[in-house]
Amino acid sequence: MSKLPIEDVLPTLRRTLTEGRNVLLTAAPGAGKTTRVPLALLDAPWLAGKNLLMLEPRRLAARAAAHRMAATLGEPVGQTVGYRMRLDTKVGPATRIEVVTEGILARLLQNDPALT
Repeated sequence: MSKLPIEDVLPTLRRTLTEGRNVLLTAAPGAGKTTRVPLALLDAPWLAGKNLLMLEPRRLAARAAAHRMAATLGEPVGQTVGYRMRLDTKVGPATRIEVVTEGILARLLQNDPALT
């Protein structure tokens, strides 16, 4: 697995999120924001017992991101990393990172505005 540019800022990102609740991360396309950042945050103390919900507006990109992250972990999609979109869902009881499309996010917010 090659090193992506985003990996240089991951320690700072983890520290910032541990100290506060908000961060704005910008990087060039292909830097690793979509596939490396969620995996790097899985063991964060503030995430204990919680899941990450990741918005990816396009269905193809959501599916591809979930597959890439799952492959990085050596797992099939639906274990630690899954996705949910209209008419296609691959999540399980062990899913901690869920990649969703805009329509699914809107429905989740309607059912639970706090996303508890």
